[in-house]
Amino acid sequence: MRKLFLLMVVVSVNCSNLAWSANKTQVSDTETLRLKYEPSGSNSWFPYYIKSEQRQGILPELIPLVLQRADIEGQEVALPAARTNLALASGEIDFDFINPEWLPATTPLETFIFSVPIMPIKEYFIALKDSDIETLPEKMKQSSDIRIGTVHGYYYHDDDLFTRVDFSSEKNLIRALKHGRIKYAICGEVTAKYWSKILDVPIVVGAIHSDGYLHFRFRKELAEVVPRINQAITELKQAGLIDKIVSSYL
Repeated sequence: MRKLFLLMVVVSVNCSNLAWSANKTQVSDTETLRLKYEPSGSNSWFPYYIKSEQRQGILPELIPLVLQRADIEGQEVALPAARTNLALASGEIDFDFINPEWLPATTPLETFIFSVPIMPIKEYFIALKDSDIETLPEKMKQSSDIRIGTVHGYYYHDDDLFTRVDFSSEKNLIRALKHGRIKYAICGEVTAKYWSKILDVPIVVGAIHSDGYLHFRFRKELAEVVPRINQAITELKQAGLIDKIVSSYL
Protein backbone atom coordinates (compact mmCIF):
# COMPACT_ATOMS: atom_id res chain seq x y z
CA MET A 1 0.00 0.00 0.00
CA ARG A 2 1.17 3.08 -0.37
CA LYS A 3 1.65 5.26 2.62
CA LEU A 4 4.37 7.10 4.52
CA PHE A 5 6.01 3.99 5.82
CA LEU A 6 8.08 4.11 8.99
CA LEU A 7 7.76 0.38 9.43
CA MET A 8 8.38 -1.52 12.63
CA VAL A 9 7.30 -5.13 12.30
CA VAL A 10 5.90 -7.09 15.19
CA VAL A 11 5.16 -10.71 14.44
CA SER A 12 2.53 -12.66 16.35
CA VAL A 13 3.35 -16.37 16.32
CA ASN A 14 2.89 -19.58 18.20
CA CYS A 15 5.56 -19.23 20.87
CA SER A 16 6.40 -22.91 20.72
CA ASN A 17 7.35 -22.54 17.06
CA LEU A 18 9.18 -19.24 16.73
CA ALA A 19 12.57 -18.57 18.34
CA TRP A 20 13.82 -15.02 18.68
CA SER A 21 17.49 -14.11 18.71
CA ALA A 22 18.87 -10.74 19.69
CA ASN A 23 19.19 -9.41 16.16
CA LYS A 24 17.32 -11.78 13.89
CA THR A 25 13.98 -13.49 13.54
CA GLN A 26 14.46 -17.20 12.94
CA VAL A 27 11.72 -18.70 10.78
CA SER A 28 11.83 -22.29 9.57
CA ASP A 29 9.80 -23.86 6.81
CA THR A 30 7.63 -25.68 9.36
CA GLU A 31 6.64 -22.68 11.47
CA THR A 32 3.25 -21.02 11.28
CA LEU A 33 3.44 -17.26 11.31
CA ARG A 34 0.55 -14.89 11.92
CA LEU A 35 0.98 -11.51 10.25
CA LYS A 36 -1.34 -8.55 10.62
CA TYR A 37 -2.03 -6.22 7.73
CA GLU A 38 -4.23 -3.42 6.47
CA PRO A 39 -4.36 -3.70 2.68
CA SER A 40 -4.88 -0.04 1.84
CA GLY A 41 -4.41 3.50 3.07
CA SER A 42 -7.67 4.37 1.33
CA ASN A 43 -10.90 2.43 0.90
CA SER A 44 -11.36 4.09 -2.50
CA TRP A 45 -8.26 2.60 -4.14
CA PHE A 46 -10.15 0.78 -6.89
CA PRO A 47 -9.42 -1.83 -8.19
CA TYR A 48 -6.79 -2.68 -5.59
CA TYR A 49 -8.93 -2.11 -2.52
CA ILE A 50 -12.53 -1.01 -2.22
CA LYS A 51 -15.00 -2.13 0.39
CA SER A 52 -18.36 -2.98 -1.13
CA GLU A 53 -21.01 -5.62 -0.71
CA GLN A 54 -20.14 -7.07 -4.11
CA ARG A 55 -16.34 -7.21 -4.14
CA GLN A 56 -13.40 -6.22 -2.00
CA GLY A 57 -10.66 -5.46 -4.50
CA ILE A 58 -7.58 -7.15 -5.94
CA LEU A 59 -5.50 -7.12 -2.76
CA PRO A 60 -8.16 -8.49 -0.37
CA GLU A 61 -8.72 -11.34 -2.83
CA LEU A 62 -5.03 -11.95 -3.47
CA ILE A 63 -3.51 -11.64 0.00
CA PRO A 64 -5.22 -14.73 1.51
CA LEU A 65 -4.14 -16.83 -1.48
CA VAL A 66 -0.50 -15.77 -1.11
CA LEU A 67 -0.42 -16.24 2.66
CA GLN A 68 -2.14 -19.62 2.54
CA ARG A 69 0.30 -20.90 -0.06
CA ALA A 70 3.19 -19.52 2.00
CA ASP A 71 1.83 -21.29 5.13
CA ILE A 72 1.34 -17.96 6.89
CA GLU A 73 -1.74 -16.95 8.81
CA GLY A 74 -3.06 -13.49 8.05
CA GLN A 75 -5.20 -11.14 10.08
CA GLU A 76 -6.70 -8.08 8.40
CA VAL A 77 -6.88 -5.05 10.67
CA ALA A 78 -9.41 -2.35 9.82
CA LEU A 79 -7.81 1.08 10.15
CA PRO A 80 -8.63 4.55 8.87
CA ALA A 81 -6.12 5.93 6.36
CA ALA A 82 -4.78 8.55 8.75
CA ARG A 83 -3.91 5.92 11.36
CA THR A 84 -2.10 3.45 9.14
CA ASN A 85 1.29 5.12 9.51
CA LEU A 86 1.10 4.92 13.30
CA ALA A 87 -0.03 1.31 13.09
CA LEU A 88 3.03 0.41 11.02
CA ALA A 89 5.33 2.29 13.39
CA SER A 90 3.82 0.69 16.51
CA GLY A 91 3.67 -2.84 15.10
CA GLU A 92 -0.11 -3.14 14.96
CA ILE A 93 0.39 -4.39 11.39
CA ASP A 94 3.31 -6.30 9.94
CA PHE A 95 3.55 -5.68 6.20
CA ASP A 96 2.32 -3.37 3.48
CA PHE A 97 2.27 -3.01 -0.29
CA ILE A 98 4.25 -0.51 -2.32
CA ASN A 99 5.72 0.34 -5.68
CA PRO A 100 9.35 1.28 -4.92
CA GLU A 101 9.07 3.93 -7.64
CA TRP A 102 6.80 5.88 -5.25
CA LEU A 103 9.61 6.30 -2.75
CA PRO A 104 11.67 9.51 -2.63
CA ALA A 105 15.33 9.10 -3.54
CA THR A 106 16.27 9.82 0.09
CA THR A 107 14.40 6.77 1.39
CA PRO A 108 16.84 4.10 2.65
CA LEU A 109 15.66 1.05 0.69
CA GLU A 110 18.05 -1.23 2.57
CA THR A 111 15.75 -0.89 5.59
CA PHE A 112 13.22 -3.09 3.81
CA ILE A 113 12.94 -6.39 1.99
CA PHE A 114 10.68 -6.41 -1.06
CA SER A 115 8.96 -9.41 -2.55
CA VAL A 116 9.08 -10.25 -6.23
CA PRO A 117 6.72 -8.05 -8.30
CA ILE A 118 3.01 -8.81 -8.00
CA MET A 119 1.51 -6.71 -10.79
CA PRO A 120 2.25 -3.56 -12.83
CA ILE A 121 0.98 -0.27 -11.45
CA LYS A 122 1.08 3.24 -12.90
CA GLU A 123 -0.03 6.67 -11.74
CA TYR A 124 -0.78 9.72 -13.83
CA PHE A 125 -1.43 13.41 -13.53
CA ILE A 126 -5.16 13.97 -13.99
CA ALA A 127 -7.42 17.00 -14.39
CA LEU A 128 -10.89 17.94 -15.56
CA LYS A 129 -11.64 17.48 -19.24
CA ASP A 130 -10.55 20.39 -21.48
CA SER A 131 -7.90 21.47 -18.95
CA ASP A 132 -4.32 22.51 -19.79
CA ILE A 133 -2.84 19.39 -18.17
CA GLU A 134 -0.43 18.87 -21.08
CA THR A 135 1.48 21.95 -19.88
CA LEU A 136 1.78 20.71 -16.26
CA PRO A 137 5.22 19.02 -16.51
CA GLU A 138 6.72 22.24 -17.89
CA LYS A 139 5.02 24.33 -15.20
CA MET A 140 6.49 22.09 -12.51
CA LYS A 141 9.98 22.73 -13.86
CA GLN A 142 9.45 26.44 -13.43
CA SER A 143 7.78 26.51 -10.01
CA SER A 144 7.20 24.27 -6.99
CA ASP A 145 4.09 26.28 -6.07
CA ILE A 146 1.82 24.28 -8.36
CA ARG A 147 -0.94 22.83 -6.18
CA ILE A 148 -1.59 19.14 -6.90
CA GLY A 149 -4.12 16.90 -5.20
CA THR A 150 -2.67 13.92 -3.36
CA VAL A 151 -3.90 11.30 -0.89
CA HIS A 152 -3.04 11.85 2.76
CA GLY A 153 -0.26 9.52 3.89
CA TYR A 154 0.80 8.41 0.41
CA TYR A 155 4.35 8.59 -0.90
CA TYR A 156 5.05 10.73 -3.98
CA HIS A 157 8.64 10.43 -5.17
CA ASP A 158 8.90 14.06 -6.31
CA ASP A 159 6.63 15.95 -3.92
CA ASP A 160 9.39 18.51 -3.38
CA LEU A 161 8.60 19.70 -6.92
CA PHE A 162 5.00 20.71 -6.21
CA THR A 163 2.69 21.75 -3.37
CA ARG A 164 0.71 18.85 -1.96
CA VAL A 165 -2.98 19.29 -1.26
CA ASP A 166 -3.98 16.18 0.69
CA PHE A 167 -7.36 14.50 0.64
CA SER A 168 -8.52 11.36 2.42
CA SER A 169 -9.00 9.17 -0.67
CA GLU A 170 -8.90 8.90 -4.45
CA LYS A 171 -12.66 9.37 -4.49
CA ASN A 172 -12.25 12.73 -2.79
CA LEU A 173 -9.53 13.74 -5.28
CA ILE A 174 -12.12 13.50 -8.06
CA ARG A 175 -14.65 15.41 -5.97
CA ALA A 176 -12.06 18.12 -5.32
CA LEU A 177 -11.44 18.47 -9.06
CA LYS A 178 -15.17 18.73 -9.66
CA HIS A 179 -15.61 21.52 -7.11
CA GLY A 180 -12.53 23.46 -8.17
CA ARG A 181 -10.56 22.93 -4.97
CA ILE A 182 -7.63 21.74 -7.07
CA LYS A 183 -6.80 21.91 -10.75
CA TYR A 184 -4.58 18.81 -10.95
CA ALA A 185 -4.23 15.53 -9.06
CA ILE A 186 -2.15 12.35 -9.10
CA CYS A 187 -3.99 9.04 -9.36
CA GLY A 188 -3.93 5.65 -11.03
CA GLU A 189 -5.65 5.70 -14.41
CA VAL A 190 -8.10 2.88 -13.62
CA THR A 191 -8.83 4.37 -10.20
CA ALA A 192 -9.41 7.84 -11.61
CA LYS A 193 -11.65 6.62 -14.43
CA TYR A 194 -13.67 4.47 -12.02
CA TRP A 195 -14.48 7.41 -9.73
CA SER A 196 -14.93 9.70 -12.71
CA LYS A 197 -17.70 7.40 -13.90
CA ILE A 198 -19.27 6.85 -10.48
CA LEU A 199 -19.30 10.57 -9.64
CA ASP A 200 -20.02 11.73 -13.19
CA VAL A 201 -16.95 13.96 -13.36
CA PRO A 202 -15.32 14.09 -16.82
CA ILE A 203 -11.55 13.92 -16.50
CA VAL A 204 -8.49 13.72 -18.74
CA VAL A 205 -5.36 11.67 -18.04
CA GLY A 206 -2.05 13.41 -18.58
CA ALA A 207 1.60 12.40 -18.25
CA ILE A 208 2.78 9.39 -16.26
CA HIS A 209 3.83 10.28 -12.73
CA SER A 210 5.16 6.86 -11.68
CA ASP A 211 5.54 3.47 -13.34
CA GLY A 212 6.53 0.20 -11.73
CA TYR A 213 5.27 -2.88 -9.91
CA LEU A 214 3.43 -3.51 -6.68
CA HIS A 215 5.36 -5.52 -4.07
CA PHE A 216 4.95 -6.83 -0.55
CA ARG A 217 7.32 -4.91 1.71
CA PHE A 218 8.78 -6.31 4.94
CA ARG A 219 11.28 -4.92 7.40
CA LYS A 220 14.69 -6.54 6.92
CA GLU A 221 14.35 -8.49 10.19
CA LEU A 222 11.76 -10.64 8.39
CA ALA A 223 14.06 -11.51 5.51
CA GLU A 224 13.57 -15.25 6.10
CA VAL A 225 9.83 -14.88 5.48
CA VAL A 226 10.26 -13.34 2.04
CA PRO A 227 11.30 -16.55 0.17
CA ARG A 228 7.99 -18.10 1.21
CA ILE A 229 6.09 -15.10 -0.12
CA ASN A 230 8.13 -15.04 -3.33
CA GLN A 231 7.51 -18.74 -3.98
CA ALA A 232 3.80 -18.30 -3.35
CA ILE A 233 3.57 -15.33 -5.73
CA THR A 234 5.52 -17.20 -8.40
CA GLU A 235 3.30 -20.29 -8.13
CA LEU A 236 0.11 -18.22 -8.28
CA LYS A 237 1.43 -16.43 -11.37
CA GLN A 238 2.31 -19.70 -13.05
CA ALA A 239 -1.17 -21.01 -12.30
CA GLY A 240 -2.66 -17.88 -13.85
CA LEU A 241 -4.56 -16.99 -10.65
CA ILE A 242 -3.13 -13.50 -10.22
CA ASP A 243 -3.95 -12.57 -13.81
CA LYS A 244 -7.43 -14.00 -13.32
CA ILE A 245 -8.10 -11.79 -10.28
CA VAL A 246 -6.65 -8.68 -11.92
CA SER A 247 -8.52 -9.18 -15.19
CA SER A 248 -11.80 -9.68 -13.34
CA TYR A 249 -11.57 -6.04 -12.24
CA LEU A 250 -10.12 -4.55 -15.40
